Amino acid sequence: MIQSESEQEFEALLNYLKSHLGCDLTIYKRAGLVRRFEHHMYQLKINNYIDYLEYLKNHPREHLHLLNTILIKFSGFFRDRDSWNYLASVIIPQIIRNKEPGEQIRVWSAGCASGQEVYTIAILLTEILGIEQYLERVQMFATDVDTDALLEARRGSYSTLEIAGIDDKLLSKYFDKNFQNNEQRFVIDSKLRRKIIFGRHNLTLDAPMSKIDLVICRNVLIYLNSETTPAVLVRFHFALKDNGFLFLGHAESLIKSENIFRPIDIKHRIFAKNGNLTLEQYLLILPTNLRKKKAIMNTQTNET
Repeated sequence: MIQSESEQEFEALLNYLKSHLGCDLTIYKRAGLVRRFEHHMYQLKINNYIDYLEYLKNHPREHLHLLNTILIKFSGFFRDRDSWNYLASVIIPQIIRNKEPGEQIRVWSAGCASGQEVYTIAILLTEILGIEQYLERVQMFATDVDTDALLEARRGSYSTLEIAGIDDKLLSKYFDKNFQNNEQRFVIDSKLRRKIIFGRHNLTLDAPMSKIDLVICRNVLIYLNSETTPAVLVRFHFALKDNGFLFLGHAESLIKSENIFRPIDIKHRIFAKNGNLTLEQYLLILPTNLRKKKAIMNTQTNET
């Protein structure tokens, strides 16, 4: 397909971000990416990609402001409550039944944004296990590519609007109230935060976690392109234990990866690990440049 001049300029901008600043935005769907770029450029009163690229080169911290616009950080407590109720009543009890007494329960919140979903699962596990068992047995990892979002998540401090999905009983039980800059804030109990390891992690480049019982990745895959999504799902398969579960967002599906997960409940987008990875799928765990190198080596081997 022949690209227009504007498309070529946009690709040049993406290539510069990737090669010079380590920001690989090529994994995202182009239409949504273009909209967010144009919105950001409009705010700067810049009309085209060439001018914006020049602006980017002359302002060392501009790419950080850009990423705050591009990266999706929206989250919420108990978003799609019926799905969380199903997770609490069916999936978590099954995970516990699969464990030996005292055995660790490992959860990975991938693309955790500002932390609401990892704290939601922390609350559910505490409600089910009790605080002592939660502190003794639970280990959670919360990762995101956005360092600013991770900083918010570590703080665990939320506005009145941000805690709207939490009922009063859980709010009083697991949050402390304080005032910051004359605004009332709700801070998650420090005991729950203690069991969560926050860290920067790129789902498409970095090695996945391991021996995980539950992966939560909701409304992240919908922003990735069709080439990247299967590679991320393969990483989740690799991360999960044989009896592990994957919890996705309502708008997400298992593109080209149906064979490695089986649906537990389609409505709530909960899947179980299924089958083993093929060699081709396993290679998707490698970064793109290494996969291409491996493919070239295999081609050369076959030709000889």
